[in-house]
Amino acid sequence: MSKVSAYKFYHMLVRLTDNSRLQPPPDRYESFLRVMREWCHIRALKQFGHGHETGGVEGTKQGELALRCPACPQPSINLPLGWIENLTTQWLYHLFLAVDANFQLHRLNVSSDRSDPGLNLGYAYFVEEGAFQGHLDTFAKVIPEEEKSTCNNHDAVKLANSQAGHGAAATGVGAVVCGRHDMKRPLSVGDLQKGERYLNMDYFILSTLMDNAPPDLVISYDIACQWHKNFFTQMSRYPEALRLLQLEQNILYLVPKFHLPAHILKCCDNFSFNFSAKVSHTDGEAPERGWAATNALAASTKEMGPGARRDTLDDHFGDYNWRKIIILADMLCTRLKEAVRARLEHVVEFVGYEDALCVEHSESVDSWRQMVLV
Repeated sequence: MSKVSAYKFYHMLVRLTDNSRLQPPPDRYESFLRVMREWCHIRALKQFGHGHETGGVEGTKQGELALRCPACPQPSINLPLGWIENLTTQWLYHLFLAVDANFQLHRLNVSSDRSDPGLNLGYAYFVEEGAFQGHLDTFAKVIPEEEKSTCNNHDAVKLANSQAGHGAAATGVGAVVCGRHDMKRPLSVGDLQKGERYLNMDYFILSTLMDNAPPDLVISYDIACQWHKNFFTQMSRYPEALRLLQLEQNILYLVPKFHLPAHILKCCDNFSFNFSAKVSHTDGEAPERGWAATNALAASTKEMGPGARRDTLDDHFGDYNWRKIIILADMLCTRLKEAVRARLEHVVEFVGYEDALCVEHSESVDSWRQMVLV
């Protein structure tokens, strides 16, 4: 999907109609903007089969217009019968989530939700604004903002309580994506008003996890070492609708591979993908790749009203997910072939290494083997 602004596209049409400006066409720019937004919204409703539903558009449920990752585990949809009882293969059905914030996609203080509420009212990737603002108003003074970091002075921690710049309504957006296949999750995106506050990020994570999530999670976040400490404590203060069914011991918190070297040594040991079992070659950096595809929108979306901006970004996130879906089969096939080839190489190397160690350290090897199998 093109990242060119509507203004440039419209004036390109004007020049194609009359490049000499001797007989310029009537100004239809405002009409063009309105029709474009309505067409994108109606197209999304049509694509998800809402044209003939009894409830019509008003019957659309939260997150129902979001394209879901077909390769991620979805209970009752793409998992085999009896998957939850089979403990030996249950690790295959862990849901990988990657959390991040983007301060390129900020918005200036233009218009208001009263004047420009938008058409996608929580139907796709952005959370529903009314409920989100209610959450912020209710818990802004209940959830502590300041937290002394026990790790290095990361930008995400420093910016967590930074005020919005002059004339800015939102400092950026926070989002949760599929950590394995790099797709935006339903109800996982929202505005940041004061840096990367936990209050905001908690809401995005909990909102998307209300959408048919399995019991075991792997959550990757560049400040997971700090954020995870009080996550369940803070969640206990939220309403029932924002409380996870997952048990705390069923969630593995990790730091993305590229970000991890900036952490202290203790974090590098405790939050490393490389030292964690059953996470494959996941790097946790999926959000960064997604931001690279959407940052070009910042120049135009920062000038939009709140509703227009959410609708526009929802549309582009949907297109991004669709492009991921159509290449998913080839990507998984390529990864499978590589995994089969690499497995044989690793087995040969590991067996040789283990045999060499067993010559003088057989008891230690037995102990290590038991530690790995736990």
